[in-house]
Amino acid sequence: MDRPGLGAPAHWLLTPASALVENQAVVQVDASASVEDACDALIEHTIQSVPLYDARSHSYVGMFDVHDLAAYILARRGSVGARPRSRSSAGSSPLMRRALSHDASGEPVSRIADLSHLNPFYSVVPETTVAQVAQVFAKGAHRVAVMQSERAIRGILSQARVVRYFFEHCDRATPAELRLLDSPLAALGLVTRDVVQVAPDTPVLRALSLLESHRVTSLPLVDEARRLVGSLSLSDVKYLARERHMVNASCRELVQAARFWQGVRAGQDRAAVFSARPQATLRYVLAKLIATGAHRIWVVEPANDDSGASREPPAPANPARRASVSSASSQTVPVDDLARCAGEFGDSVCGVVSLTDILRLLVDAAPRPPADPEYNYATMD
Repeated sequence: MDRPGLGAPAHWLLTPASALVENQAVVQVDASASVEDACDALIEHTIQSVPLYDARSHSYVGMFDVHDLAAYILARRGSVGARPRSRSSAGSSPLMRRALSHDASGEPVSRIADLSHLNPFYSVVPETTVAQVAQVFAKGAHRVAVMQSERAIRGILSQARVVRYFFEHCDRATPAELRLLDSPLAALGLVTRDVVQVAPDTPVLRALSLLESHRVTSLPLVDEARRLVGSLSLSDVKYLARERHMVNASCRELVQAARFWQGVRAGQDRAAVFSARPQATLRYVLAKLIATGAHRIWVVEPANDDSGASREPPAPANPARRASVSSASSQTVPVDDLARCAGEFGDSVCGVVSLTDILRLLVDAAPRPPADPEYNYATMD
């Protein structure tokens, strides 16, 4: 990558991480708080994880994540119908044994922080580049803490924020990145047809077990004709803290409860599922993810329906509304593309595009810098 001249914008990956968390109000939970209180913080602030602060040592002692909550629920109730992903899931780790040795009521959240080992407390200095953070995200981490000092967090940088930043600064993209944006999902290897999926009446515990054993964060809900009718996400699990009886419910019932609470907080109904066709471009998917705030989009194709069941027709297209899928950035998606790219009610799932997938593609397409410390894209691990 050539060095930019004076006044020329730097490549988006060279931006310091601190620039993406400016003026952020950091949400944190006391390490002695209960699991229920920590879940309330996740719900109230619409986040998926929260750093735990120990007032006695004046330090951060971990990160509580929805993955940890799912692992804890499975450990206490027993894994149903799927082999545990790791020894910690089976309750054999010291951390798991310590968590299970106490009564669940009022359990300190610090006891189950990092129980899943999937989203530990990553921290970086403010000067860390977006390139370095993106490489960590491409390996599956969902967020990092940008530190102000050893005992103060400047902000939490998430996968979603980095993806949005890239989309808002496509004028700094390289030709390779622009080609990536205009590539269809099928050409990017995101149409796999081996997506783990469940029926809407699948028990919640069974679904949690599948999420954990397959290391995925969401499951499509499909009917008997394998048509997409909904989506269960790990982010829905936090609502079990408010609706404990839902542990014994079906996926459909948990999703309905989660959408109810989301609607109460947002003051409007929340869409349950977002999808796109294999011919959709990555630019279209990025615009839709950013506009909706979703973390993944199901790749779908028309279902081969031989069951004779009726299929609900999609709502009539509204060109003006569809054009607004451009998100808050300067990037737009042509209206003509929207009609052929958008999934429809009752399509079959043939793939999934997650933020991790997108960041992995962006990292692979990133320019390889010369041997110069200023352009070092070294990973943090």
